[in-house]
Amino acid sequence: MQHYDVAIIGGGHNSLVSASYLAKAGKKVLLLEKLDYLGGAATSSYTFEGIDAKLSRYSYLVSLLPKQIIDDLGLEIELAPRRYSSYTPSPTSTAGLLVDKVDQAETQKSFEKISGKTDLESWNQFYARTESIAKKLFPTVLEPLRKRSEIKSLLGAEYRDFIERPIGELIEGSFESDLVRGVVMTDALIGTFAPNRDAELDANRCFLYHVIDGFTKTRAQCKSLNRYCNHAISNSTTVLKRATQPASIACSMTRRHWISSCG
Repeated sequence: MQHYDVAIIGGGHNSLVSASYLAKAGKKVLLLEKLDYLGGAATSSYTFEGIDAKLSRYSYLVSLLPKQIIDDLGLEIELAPRRYSSYTPSPTSTAGLLVDKVDQAETQKSFEKISGKTDLESWNQFYARTESIAKKLFPTVLEPLRKRSEIKSLLGAEYRDFIERPIGELIEGSFESDLVRGVVMTDALIGTFAPNRDAELDANRCFLYHVIDGFTKTRAQCKSLNRYCNHAISNSTTVLKRATQPASIACSMTRRHWISSCG
């Protein structure tokens, strides 16, 4: 009977990272995945028929992946900055709000068509605050969870507005245009069913996940999912996956190749 030090159920990106660190520490790891591929929410797939482009199914905030993990595990990931933050058409005119991080003049013209210069100034001030929060909060994500009092002390005055107060109230009071408010609020509502003014603060949590990143909204251009998986699992990890047939597939992952014994 095979003996393993650790068994991990599920082959998502968090499991792959955990398995890799355990293997690097000399542990013999068994990874169990019911699907016939690894990666979980971080996998990409062909979404539109006839279009030769893959999109992430669920997990797209690679900016939440700390550089320390990339370095520790030797991951081959190329990160590319995203020029266009967003484009939002106006429901009441032919104009739209374009946020271009390269061409500030185009962004300014776009804001002026929607709400004048006031909201652009408010936008810059608002995201300067979130950048300040990110610089303080993101370095703590690989540390033991800090106490509320410690985070409050770390963030100072920003703690109340962005963590204790419903984020919708802050956004509504910061911008004049409903369209601009909606664009900012998007980061607080993606993946939730929270209202704009959320007393439970679920929207705040979602918003913070989108703004406390370490790569300022870059998106990953991974060479391939297989290569990512190969680098996340070392020789001392065995992967058991469910096949399309009743018999399971036992796969041992090396840093470069799949070695499969498939019946």
